[in-house]
Amino acid sequence: MTEHERQEFIAFVLKGGQVNAQSLPGLVDRAVALVTLHDGETLIGTAAVKIPNVGHHHGDFEKAGVKERATEFPFELGWVHSSRSGNGRRLIAAAIEAAGDRNVYATTKTDKMIHMLPDYGFIVLGQSFQSAQDPTANLSLYVRSLPAA
Repeated sequence: MTEHERQEFIAFVLKGGQVNAQSLPGLVDRAVALVTLHDGETLIGTAAVKIPNVGHHHGDFEKAGVKERATEFPFELGWVHSSRSGNGRRLIAAAIEAAGDRNVYATTKTDKMIHMLPDYGFIVLGQSFQSAQDPTANLSLYVRSLPAA
């Protein structure tokens, strides 16, 4: 990814909201996979498999009441955002493919994600909890793990 593409990715994710602008660039730099969707030269969608900050990661699991499970799911599906409707499944599918055999978790408050995540092997874990970015919303914790070989 070029520096221009990186900056474009960051700006697009920021437009979607629900992210910390200060920590975002570092998280982008250490992500396992960054997914972009374009219409010609125009960026219209993003998703990622990221390595979350430890406090955020463990905090999500603790708030969901399942802190002992956090280490099983070190990677997070996130920044799933599209400027056009109907692209969520494509973005999630590409991110999950990039995740390979990694155990991944996601948090969401949106009905669209709540309906799509199970189609990609995610299940709810724990209880819903208040969003730090939007205190009026509750988040659900979803996890996806592959069977042991």
